[in-house]
Amino acid sequence: MLSMTGLRTFVAVVETGGIRAAAERLHRTPSAISMTLKQLEKEIGGALFASERKSTLSDLGDRVLDEAQALLAHYDRTSAALHAFVANRVGRCDIASVPSVATTILPQAIVALRRGAPWMDISVRDMDSAGIVDAVEDGAVEIGFGVLHQPRPGLMFEPMLRDRLDLVCRADHPLAEGAEPIAWRQIAPREFITNGSIGLPRLVEAGTLARRSHLEARNVTSILAMVRAGLGVSVLPRLCRTAGDAQIRFLPLEDPAAERTLGCIVAAERLLQPATERLLDAVRAVMAQRADELGYAIAFTAGATTAA
Repeated sequence: MLSMTGLRTFVAVVETGGIRAAAERLHRTPSAISMTLKQLEKEIGGALFASERKSTLSDLGDRVLDEAQALLAHYDRTSAALHAFVANRVGRCDIASVPSVATTILPQAIVALRRGAPWMDISVRDMDSAGIVDAVEDGAVEIGFGVLHQPRPGLMFEPMLRDRLDLVCRADHPLAEGAEPIAWRQIAPREFITNGSIGLPRLVEAGTLARRSHLEARNVTSILAMVRAGLGVSVLPRLCRTAGDAQIRFLPLEDPAAERTLGCIVAAERLLQPATERLLDAVRAVMAQRADELGYAIAFTAGATTAA
């Protein structure tokens, strides 16, 4: 069995750039770091570095680094959750979420949780769907709220809501003058700001716009700021309207396929912590309450479970 201390030492050496810096991070002596690395290489059965200077990883070291970072992230998160459970009998919840859910749904869900469990530890990471999938897969978070564009082995996806994608432009933009839904051909001549929201495989026209684009942003705030500055138009989920203002218009797209299915992403073989189960129930409740107000369709049934 591989030593967690060995793996943590190896990762520290790679991340800090050397044995001495890793020793300072881990509060150990350089000689102890060197001995731990040698023991880890003996346990694994091969050299992790291409030279004695520990500056370049071997092919084996590259593979071990990826696995070690994922394992340590999962170990640290699980340890924190268990300590939190012992301390408050509720536990800890580590979440990754797309910005639209993080700003509209999660705050209200967390308020509801706090009423019954004020000491629950909650960590929320704001990222795009691609980052969320990686974070759940690597064990950095326990649950993610985002879009799973393609099935991923080892991950499970529960659809939660469907919302339309809208064209986003300045209020004084020529496209904002009409009353009809916007067609892709109307967007094609414009400067386009691409982002992760248009990564759906079925949106061929959007993919063409993305390939021709010279400007990309992943954060909703950044995208809206660029639109506001007149750098171009973009496409965002309708749920993002709450982050807009009087200078920004969200206009419906003509394409019936221009919608996303957003849901929770979890690791298929891991049981959720009690705190995470409670958070998921609270998120479902808030989504059901605000569907009409925020303009999306519910994609789950009452009493749904993550395994459903």
